[in-house]
Formats: sequence, structure tokens, C-alpha cells
Amino acid sequence: MIDESHPGTGANETDGHDTFGTKHLDNFLSLNLGIGDAFLLLETTASNLRYYVKLIGFLNKAGIVVSYPVKQETLLPIEDGTRFIVRGFSGRKAYEFEAEVLSAARTPYPHLHLSFPKLIEFTAMRSALRIQPKLSGWIELKDATANTVKIPAVVLDISTSGARIQAVTKFGRVGDEIKVAFHLPIDNEEQVFLISAVVRNSYNESSQENKGGAEMATHGVEFIQPEGTVRMALQGFIYKSMAEV
Repeated sequence: MIDESHPGTGANETDGHDTFGTKHLDNFLSLNLGIGDAFLLLETTASNLRYYVKLIGFLNKAGIVVSYPVKQETLLPIEDGTRFIVRGFSGRKAYEFEAEVLSAARTPYPHLHLSFPKLIEFTAMRSALRIQPKLSGWIELKDATANTVKIPAVVLDISTSGARIQAVTKFGRVGDEIKVAFHLPIDNEEQVFLISAVVRNSYNESSQENKGGAEMATHGVEFIQPEGTVRMALQGFIYKSMAEV
């Protein structure tokens, strides 16, 4: 289990990811990327193929090294000279740039060596990019006697900064701090993530899986500083899900 439960400060968010407008950057370092951050590679040809990769490293103004695209544990056919639009995001900031495959190498380990971007398009979004995975999990909170209570829940949609969660019973008031636990497939292996969060809204809605039409308690929560391993795992899961659509 990976636990990111240290308190901190986040920002409110709503569903969707409307943008404020696009700016241009010429300094790759200003993106403050970390090793393991997720990228989505989109071929510029008519095929519109999309690949999920992770950042391995880079040399400023020289090149970027990313993991080799894989599907069902098989390396995909990528040729030197292939051009991609590279997309990434961090919280409410999205960016993209063009890059060419300088070398599609399989030794000493599979990786792509990409050209260094000359110009980066940078967009501030009103809310973080979300997907709707319906992850199984639970909510942890303290009862009146300070004992930990676990309430089964389903994560209806998720971003790197928050989630919409549904349970059979209400599990908090607006402003309450809770912990959200859910299973996330990482490198073909299920892992449990435990993240501190704050309840931002609460309402009842009918569950699509409940044929009786009974209402379920739905809560919008904001994660409290999901940094490090958790942030990278969420980024990777979101972009991998997008690439497989």
C-alpha cells in the first residue's frame, strides 16, 4: 500500500477541463518534469495512433529519453524519424510539443530517444484532466471513538487532484478530511493507494448499476498534495487509459 496521507493544501476543481488559453514556452526546464512522468505520444500521420510512455531522462537542448511503447507486453513498431506530438500535464497545466524519434533502441533496454523541443505550447486549465475508470475502493474516517471506519466505495472519475466517489452511505460533510483508498493497475499489477482528501461537495444520485433506482451518496473530494509516487502513478494511469481508448 502506498500512503500519501500528509496534510497540505490543494485547489478546488470542477468536472471537465476547460482551458484559459494557450501560451508558448521555449524553456523545457520550466515544466519541472520528474523522472517517471507520463507522456502521450500522438503520431502526426493520418493513423492518429497514440502511445503511453514515461520520461526516463533528458539532456537540456540535446534530447529526451522515454520508455518504449508497449502493447500486451510486446514492443510496438516505431521507426527512426517518426514524428510525434508529445502531450503531458501536471495538475491544471497541460503542454504539448513536437518531437522526432532520433533512435528507437531496444538495447541496453527498450527506449526512444526524441529530439529536444524548440517550442512548447502551454495551457492553463480550469480543472484537472479526468477519466472515468470506476475503481473499486473504500473510504477511511474516524468515528466518535476515534476508531477507523472503512466504507466501501467506487471512484466514478479521477484526476491527479481529486475524484468523484459514490458509496451506499454519506461519509462526510463539506470540509471534512478523509482518506480515499482504491486499487490501481500499475505495470500489470494491482496496487492499493491511500490518499488524504477533503470533501468539497456532497449530493445524492441514482446509481446506474442499481436497477431498483435507489439513490447513492456521491461526494466530490480534493486530494491533499498527491506528490511523488502517487502523482506519477495517477498521471500514468490517466494517460494509459486515454491511449487505449
